[in-house]
Amino acid sequence: MRSARPSTNNGPRGRRFDTPIVTAILVAGVLCLPRAAGAQGAWTKLPDMPVEKWEPGTVVLDDKLYFFGGYTDGVKSSKVSNVFDPSDGSWTRIQDLPSAISHMNMVLDGRTVWFAGGYKDGYKGHTIAEVWSYDIDADRYAAAPLLPATRGGGGLALVGRSLHFMGGTEEDRDTDSPDHWVLDLGAWTRGGAEWTHAAPMPVPRNQFACVTFDGKIYAMGGQFHHDSEQLDQARVDIYDPDTDSWSAGPPLPKGHSHAEGGTFVHGNRIFMIGGHTTASGESKKVDADVLALSRGGQWEVVATLPMPLSSPAAGIIGGKLYVAGGSPGNSAVQADMWVRDAP
Repeated sequence: MRSARPSTNNGPRGRRFDTPIVTAILVAGVLCLPRAAGAQGAWTKLPDMPVEKWEPGTVVLDDKLYFFGGYTDGVKSSKVSNVFDPSDGSWTRIQDLPSAISHMNMVLDGRTVWFAGGYKDGYKGHTIAEVWSYDIDADRYAAAPLLPATRGGGGLALVGRSLHFMGGTEEDRDTDSPDHWVLDLGAWTRGGAEWTHAAPMPVPRNQFACVTFDGKIYAMGGQFHHDSEQLDQARVDIYDPDTDSWSAGPPLPKGHSHAEGGTFVHGNRIFMIGGHTTASGESKKVDADVLALSRGGQWEVVATLPMPLSSPAAGIIGGKLYVAGGSPGNSAVQADMWVRDAP
């Protein structure tokens, strides 16, 4: 595996990063590019990201993949954010994050992106209570009410007009919090709102994947502690906002964490791409599995990544699964990007 290279085309905000050659190849279907090894011939290698990213926040809108913050080389949190358009292979730099942040989930509310908490300014930085919204059309951030306390690696989900934040580590970056807070976005739009308390997580943890599925919040996997043991968990907890209660969901095939930016809902399934994993009786390692959960079903391995990756960005657009960035292990970060038919 080749190491990541510092990008030289990370130009000013709003600039597109493409060339006629790259565009022609991508529009032709990218099938003529070399295929990545070790993935049963299913993956196609794309040109690198403009800057390597690990632990970014991600959303998909208008058939484009948005990347916010995350770590770059040297385990340094970044403000840089970009959007990838698979229709022509172009990259456009959008407004930088207000702070250099990693370990935050992103949720999409119409054409507004929300994110809360995280780790700021590098691996040895601090947990934060910042809450922001990003207006995609205006390319502008706005501050929202701070979390009641600082948190990093927590879950964020939107149900109706209620924004839910739960779990994550406390100020010491190692103590897992059960706290679950809710912000009424309707009240915020009308002129003001405060975070309120909801039923706490039954088993607190951090760096779990979090999505809204069938009107309920799924908190999937995660780990106990962050700066010490990092014990991966297989449990899935489901929160029902109608009853303000938690129930057990189908457990993951193995302990799993570090897949927040690669976990999303598409069609009638939840997808989880890469991450860290600890199988029963084994030590922690970087994962190459693509997992999927259907309504009423159990988790299945539906594909394998070209290489094991921690915290990549991923999304399905136009029937294609795109995976970018992530860490192959040992705190390295890479800029590789791949595509394949969605499994």
